[in-house]
Amino acid sequence: MKRIILYSCTLVMSLFLFSCGDGGRIDQIDSSVPVPEKIEVTKITNTPGGAVLKVKIPNDVNLKGVVAKYNRNGTQVEARISRYIDTLIVEGYADTLQHEVQVCSFNANAVESEPVGVTIKPLAPAIQTVDFSMKETFGGIKIHIMNNVNQADLAVVLLADEDTTDVNVADANRKWVEVTTLFTGSKDIYLTRRDLESVPTLFGVYLRDHWGNLSPIKTTILTPLKESTLDKSKFTYFNPGDDNSYSTNSSYYPIQRIWDGSGSSAYSESKYWFYASNGACPMPQWLTINLGQSARLSRIAFLPRIGYAIWSGSAVRQIEFWGSNTTPTGVSNPANEHGFEDCWFKLGYYEQPKPSGYNPDGSVGDVTSEDADYFNYNTEYEMDNTGNYPHANDELKYLRIVIINTFSTWETKAKVGAATIGEITPYGQILSE
Repeated sequence: MKRIILYSCTLVMSLFLFSCGDGGRIDQIDSSVPVPEKIEVTKITNTPGGAVLKVKIPNDVNLKGVVAKYNRNGTQVEARISRYIDTLIVEGYADTLQHEVQVCSFNANAVESEPVGVTIKPLAPAIQTVDFSMKETFGGIKIHIMNNVNQADLAVVLLADEDTTDVNVADANRKWVEVTTLFTGSKDIYLTRRDLESVPTLFGVYLRDHWGNLSPIKTTILTPLKESTLDKSKFTYFNPGDDNSYSTNSSYYPIQRIWDGSGSSAYSESKYWFYASNGACPMPQWLTINLGQSARLSRIAFLPRIGYAIWSGSAVRQIEFWGSNTTPTGVSNPANEHGFEDCWFKLGYYEQPKPSGYNPDGSVGDVTSEDADYFNYNTEYEMDNTGNYPHANDELKYLRIVIINTFSTWETKAKVGAATIGEITPYGQILSE
């Protein structure tokens, strides 16, 4: 028995000592692994703010990856790829000067090969090429982002200084207050900041990219136009006799759902919180709302059937808004657009904005997270009287919604179809209640 106990103790001690050794450790550096072979850079393509380096990966079993090292705006940074990728991206420069980049391979022990030096000359970055402007709108400021051809991710920073006595004060000496930061990757888009006081204010806007590079500040004195939300409790459905859009079932999807506040709810099978027209309704189809007040409209916020079949199906793709300041009689005039009687004037024609853009053939294409958020919660249609619709801000008492196409009818060219609307909220100047 003593021999058995002694043998067992010896065995346990041997196993313990073995486990404490270096054999088999995954973090053990093997000094016998040779330095990997040098990389060959086969092509350099300069890009806005950087460059794309094409590399030839050697047939070296010891090579784990490739690293590019470079100084960007005073900071040493690097970009890495595995051995199974042949493209390195160097990015984040705020100039178009020449820059040196060191490229080398490395092995599992992080031992690097002899570096290969290359010179890149970035093209102008987005903060220099993207154009932007701002103008006052009802209740706030509208910023127009233009020429973001590469759809760079940008932060748009809006500043304000109520001291407008001297517009020549240097930006650095201004008492800037940051009003908001908006984000976009769109080629061309209007970004709006509402709820601003209707007083003369010096506004400034600049762009910031992903790496903290900044554009110059653009400044201008603007006075936001006073804006109110129309009282939707005064809205009523009004059919002068020529409306051709009607609900499938008035108890489930009545026209009143368009303005009763229920359309801000998220999708639920147990709640009928949206308007749906009958699938036999013609395209285009329209309905009329008596606003119960006189107003000049600035914009209409539009909610779809939130979270349901976004960018597809019966969701509205193309829409028009019309106004009348006198009570319509329903008498058609074939000489007018849609045969509307003479009292109607067009406020605007719109297509559902898509921040990332539609495909060249008009199809929806990929839907980004920005697209989805915009579609569900942020769609607005501006009443702009400076372009094709000079009556966009005219006084009105009746609002007509004209659905030109849903996503389904646009795609299929169908002449009939159902349309769904979650909610509309008109804004503007209320003239009489």
